[in-house]
Amino acid sequence: EFALLLMDIDHFKRYNDTYGHPAGDTLLSAVAERVLANARKVDLTARYGGDEFVILSPDTSAEEALLLADRLHQAIASEPIVLTDGTSIHLTVSIGVATYPTHASNSDELFKRSDEALYWIKSHGRNRTHLYSPEE
Repeated sequence: EFALLLMDIDHFKRYNDTYGHPAGDTLLSAVAERVLANARKVDLTARYGGDEFVILSPDTSAEEALLLADRLHQAIASEPIVLTDGTSIHLTVSIGVATYPTHASNSDELFKRSDEALYWIKSHGRNRTHLYSPEE
Protein backbone atom coordinates (compact mmCIF):
# COMPACT_ATOMS: atom_id res chain seq x y z
CA GLU A 1 0.00 0.00 0.00
CA PHE A 2 1.07 3.56 -0.58
CA ALA A 3 -0.60 6.95 -0.58
CA LEU A 4 -0.46 10.01 -2.75
CA LEU A 5 -1.26 13.39 -1.23
CA LEU A 6 -1.89 16.30 -3.57
CA MET A 7 -1.69 19.67 -1.83
CA ASP A 8 -2.72 23.08 -3.14
CA ILE A 9 -2.16 26.45 -1.46
CA ASP A 10 -5.60 28.02 -1.16
CA HIS A 11 -6.03 31.22 -3.21
CA PHE A 12 -2.32 31.43 -4.02
CA LYS A 13 -2.93 33.68 -7.05
CA ARG A 14 -4.48 36.26 -4.73
CA TYR A 15 -1.24 36.42 -2.70
CA ASN A 16 0.86 36.84 -5.85
CA ASP A 17 -1.47 39.55 -7.15
CA THR A 18 -1.57 41.39 -3.80
CA TYR A 19 2.04 41.13 -2.62
CA GLY A 20 3.96 40.38 -5.83
CA HIS A 21 5.80 37.37 -7.17
CA PRO A 22 8.86 37.69 -4.86
CA ALA A 23 6.48 37.40 -1.89
CA GLY A 24 4.84 34.42 -3.60
CA ASP A 25 8.27 32.81 -3.88
CA THR A 26 8.80 33.37 -0.15
CA LEU A 27 5.45 31.74 0.59
CA LEU A 28 6.27 28.74 -1.61
CA SER A 29 9.65 28.30 0.10
CA ALA A 30 8.07 28.49 3.55
CA VAL A 31 5.42 25.93 2.62
CA ALA A 32 8.09 23.62 1.20
CA GLU A 33 10.09 23.90 4.43
CA ARG A 34 7.02 23.00 6.49
CA VAL A 35 6.22 20.07 4.23
CA LEU A 36 9.77 18.74 4.57
CA ALA A 37 9.78 19.29 8.33
CA ASN A 38 6.54 17.34 8.79
CA ALA A 39 6.83 14.58 6.21
CA ARG A 40 8.39 11.30 7.25
CA LYS A 41 11.87 10.33 6.10
CA VAL A 42 10.41 7.68 3.80
CA ASP A 43 8.02 10.12 2.08
CA LEU A 44 8.93 11.58 -1.29
CA THR A 45 7.97 15.24 -1.58
CA ALA A 46 7.97 17.52 -4.60
CA ARG A 47 6.57 20.75 -5.86
CA TYR A 48 4.15 20.08 -8.67
CA GLY A 49 3.20 23.02 -10.83
CA GLY A 50 2.79 26.53 -9.52
CA ASP A 51 1.43 26.14 -6.01
CA GLU A 52 0.85 22.41 -5.74
CA PHE A 53 2.93 19.85 -3.90
CA VAL A 54 2.81 16.07 -3.99
CA ILE A 55 3.77 13.67 -1.25
CA LEU A 56 4.19 9.99 -2.05
CA SER A 57 4.03 7.89 1.10
CA PRO A 58 5.14 4.26 0.87
CA ASP A 59 3.71 1.59 3.17
CA THR A 60 0.91 3.95 4.16
CA SER A 61 -2.74 3.11 4.67
CA ALA A 62 -5.58 5.54 4.04
CA GLU A 63 -5.88 6.24 7.77
CA GLU A 64 -2.15 6.92 8.10
CA ALA A 65 -2.22 9.13 5.00
CA LEU A 66 -5.03 11.20 6.47
CA LEU A 67 -3.04 11.63 9.68
CA LEU A 68 -0.07 12.84 7.62
CA ALA A 69 -2.31 15.17 5.60
CA ASP A 70 -3.81 16.60 8.79
CA ARG A 71 -0.33 17.12 10.26
CA LEU A 72 0.81 18.96 7.10
CA HIS A 73 -2.39 21.01 7.02
CA GLN A 74 -1.93 22.05 10.64
CA ALA A 75 1.78 22.83 10.23
CA ILE A 76 1.07 25.22 7.38
CA ALA A 77 -2.08 26.87 8.74
CA SER A 78 -1.04 27.17 12.40
CA GLU A 79 1.68 29.82 12.07
CA PRO A 80 1.81 32.84 9.79
CA ILE A 81 4.60 33.33 7.30
CA VAL A 82 6.37 36.65 7.67
CA LEU A 83 7.47 38.36 4.47
CA THR A 84 10.67 40.40 4.23
CA ASP A 85 8.68 43.64 4.70
CA GLY A 86 7.21 42.30 7.95
CA THR A 87 3.80 41.44 6.52
CA SER A 88 2.32 38.40 8.23
CA ILE A 89 0.45 35.97 5.96
CA HIS A 90 -1.82 33.18 7.18
CA LEU A 91 -1.97 30.48 4.53
CA THR A 92 -4.28 27.54 4.29
CA VAL A 93 -3.97 24.47 2.11
CA SER A 94 -6.23 21.81 0.72
CA ILE A 95 -4.95 18.23 0.53
CA GLY A 96 -6.52 15.44 -1.51
CA VAL A 97 -5.56 11.88 -0.56
CA ALA A 98 -5.85 8.54 -2.34
CA THR A 99 -4.17 5.18 -1.83
CA TYR A 100 -2.98 2.29 -3.93
CA PRO A 101 -4.44 -0.30 -4.37
CA THR A 102 -7.61 0.74 -2.49
CA HIS A 103 -8.51 3.67 -4.76
CA ALA A 104 -6.45 3.02 -7.86
CA SER A 105 -4.83 0.21 -9.83
CA ASN A 106 -2.00 2.23 -11.42
CA SER A 107 -0.08 5.48 -11.02
CA ASP A 108 -2.19 7.52 -13.44
CA GLU A 109 -5.37 6.47 -11.69
CA LEU A 110 -3.86 7.21 -8.28
CA PHE A 111 -2.97 10.74 -9.31
CA LYS A 112 -6.43 11.21 -10.80
CA ARG A 113 -8.10 10.05 -7.57
CA SER A 114 -5.97 12.37 -5.42
CA ASP A 115 -6.82 15.21 -7.78
CA GLU A 116 -10.53 14.37 -7.57
CA ALA A 117 -10.32 14.47 -3.76
CA LEU A 118 -8.58 17.86 -3.99
CA TYR A 119 -11.25 19.25 -6.30
CA TRP A 120 -13.95 17.99 -3.96
CA ILE A 121 -12.33 20.14 -1.25
CA LYS A 122 -12.18 23.16 -3.54
CA SER A 123 -15.91 22.87 -4.22
CA HIS A 124 -16.65 22.51 -0.49
CA GLY A 125 -14.87 25.52 0.97
CA ARG A 126 -11.14 24.64 0.85
CA ASN A 127 -8.82 24.59 3.89
CA ARG A 128 -9.14 20.89 4.74
CA THR A 129 -8.01 17.39 3.92
CA HIS A 130 -10.10 14.76 2.16
CA LEU A 131 -9.79 11.10 1.29
CA TYR A 132 -11.02 10.08 -2.15
CA SER A 133 -14.42 8.42 -2.18
CA PRO A 134 -15.96 6.98 -5.34
CA GLU A 135 -19.42 7.99 -4.09
CA GLU A 136 -18.66 11.72 -4.35
